[in-house]
Amino acid sequence: MHLVHFIKWLRLRDGGTVRAVLDLCSGLAERGHTVTALSCDDSGVPDSWRDPPKSGLPRSVVIRLADPLWERGGRTMESATRDTLTQYLPRASVRAAAEVLRGADGLHLHGVWANCNHQLARLAHRAGVPYTISPHGMLDDWSMSQGAAKKKLHLSLLSRKTLHHARAVHCTAQAELDQAKSHFPNGRGVVIPLLFDAAAFGALPGQGPARGAFPALASEWPKVLFLSRLHAKKGVDLLIRALGSSARLGAPFTLLLAGPSDPPDYADSLRTLAREEGVAEHVHFLGMVTGPLKLSLYQAADVFALPTSQENFGYVLYEALACGLPVITTRGVDIWPELQASGGASIVEREERAVRTAIRALLDDPEARQRMGESGRIWALRHLDREATLDAYEAMYAGRS
Repeated sequence: MHLVHFIKWLRLRDGGTVRAVLDLCSGLAERGHTVTALSCDDSGVPDSWRDPPKSGLPRSVVIRLADPLWERGGRTMESATRDTLTQYLPRASVRAAAEVLRGADGLHLHGVWANCNHQLARLAHRAGVPYTISPHGMLDDWSMSQGAAKKKLHLSLLSRKTLHHARAVHCTAQAELDQAKSHFPNGRGVVIPLLFDAAAFGALPGQGPARGAFPALASEWPKVLFLSRLHAKKGVDLLIRALGSSARLGAPFTLLLAGPSDPPDYADSLRTLAREEGVAEHVHFLGMVTGPLKLSLYQAADVFALPTSQENFGYVLYEALACGLPVITTRGVDIWPELQASGGASIVEREERAVRTAIRALLDDPEARQRMGESGRIWALRHLDREATLDAYEAMYAGRS
């Protein structure tokens, strides 16, 4: 098959959705499919994907995104970080996308609110190319409660029609589909997990690389790791408050925050909160961490905590478990029942006291941490069968599921 994946921005700083698209494109290309990764910014793709692509690899094609209001202020689209009502694909980009879709067997759109996704859905429909759309948690209850009036208007004018005409609306967990279905009652939902390559976690690098890169790991206090975008929905503020109250109770810990700030000035507000809580010297901002160094960082921590409001899949949760690191998270994660069943995760209410209690319970019980770490690692390495997952995607694109 010739499969085209479109996501507006293929930038690693944008988190797990980008990772999901890159991994899925790679996996499908490895199976012999012709795969085109279409985007308006491909800064996160491997150089080997760019023209001319090497045999057996996806091809990256970039089309221009325009936003007259944004650009009128002297800003470039490279600096844009949010969907806006005035973003669109100009005619030249639509023509370029039409050329990419010529002869394609399927288009996979990632995201709901970007206007360019709906432009491409209409283009594919006219060309007779079936399309799939992945909301990536954007239709979850919590997500829909944020800017609810605008999203309801967008659904009535654009999104619901696109969802209804899709060959499939792809969700990564049953809990995600259960929440999303009300927004496309006449459409067809399919549940397939994101692609997770457990083989990459078979031989771990050990703590050495992380300890060499991050002096904060030399602290004698136990270490709690957060690794994701520093965003208000992720609950970083709860972790800082939990550290503050724990320190005042005479049981401090070191908090490691790894990931880019979204928006860029959000990290400043977190630093201010850490100072107000009296724990600024115990909160360490590590920036974005990738590759083997990231795996080493998981191994060097004692607990992984992500007290998020919403997460439809949560790559980092699987990664932490696959590295043998016990996890604390919330029911805001669509896969929380699976995580709880793994034996490697503690699911808590999204409030400071519950988060602090769960952290202290694990930090004070090394045997429980070891037991959870071992159970979580076994589960993560067995739970997601990469080849079976790719089979499911192929069936979805072919209309067999």
